[in-house]
Amino acid sequence: MFNMAVDNWPTDIKVVIFDMDGTLYQEDTFMERYIRYLLEETEHEADTEAAVSMGKAIRSGEQTFGFGHFYHLKDDLLVIRLEDGLARGYAWDGSSVPVRKKLYKFDSILAADLLHIGDPWNIVAMLSHRYKLPETKLSKAFDRVRKEMLAAPYQFEIHSGLMQAIEKLNVDKKVLMTNTHLESGAQFLDFMQIHFCFDEVYCDAGKPARLTTYLASLLQQGYKAHEILSVGDNPWNDLHPVKRIGGRTCFISPYPSHDPEVWDLRLTTLDELEQLMCAIGKQQMKEEMKDGTNPAEGNLQEIQG
Repeated sequence: MFNMAVDNWPTDIKVVIFDMDGTLYQEDTFMERYIRYLLEETEHEADTEAAVSMGKAIRSGEQTFGFGHFYHLKDDLLVIRLEDGLARGYAWDGSSVPVRKKLYKFDSILAADLLHIGDPWNIVAMLSHRYKLPETKLSKAFDRVRKEMLAAPYQFEIHSGLMQAIEKLNVDKKVLMTNTHLESGAQFLDFMQIHFCFDEVYCDAGKPARLTTYLASLLQQGYKAHEILSVGDNPWNDLHPVKRIGGRTCFISPYPSHDPEVWDLRLTTLDELEQLMCAIGKQQMKEEMKDGTNPAEGNLQEIQG
């Protein structure tokens, strides 16, 4: 269960930045279909079962390599980040590959040809690069599985309690940033009926780079770093940029992660995230009451209920 007894920092939060996929909903049965659609009608279709098994093993944490690690597109290596830009490499069969002190620019992933494995979507993207498939093949499989997720029998479940808690959250800015392209991102928000809850929505957001830029704009507007909370399931995209400026971070994921960073909160379920949203609201309303600016009693009871 979620426990807010960590400290009193939630009372300071004025901006909450949410990821969408894996954060506002949790569903991973899509991954197997995504891999199958990716490889069907290609020269690698015979490798489908092996690819599905590999994807599931990475997702469950059964492999040495997993979430929080990287894939080097040009070297075709599974890369574990060490200190000072050094890395340990692995081949697909799990054998260790000497990197010979080659430096990787982990802080600029795009320039370094590194793909961070932060969620199940990234697993499939990595497999696409491994099999050297065209970007159009990955995009077609992506769009197919995304449409399936909005209709029976693969429709994902909406967590109504979390949606209501986000709607009631009273902060200066509720921001949604997703790397999903505009058409699919808008469809998912419409399906969850939550688009109206956010003050700002950014699809095709280009995280982590454009999140860093957005954070700089918040600081220029006068917000302090400790007043910003980022909630997401992909640490590299959603959390590291906020952590670097001294902001607050909430990592939510049901999967084991090899990322060594310590976050302000580590959640696994949407129920816990709902509790966090409610707890932030309650703590802030208590502070308003202490300041003599308490809202109507009915509003307080509504949130507590």
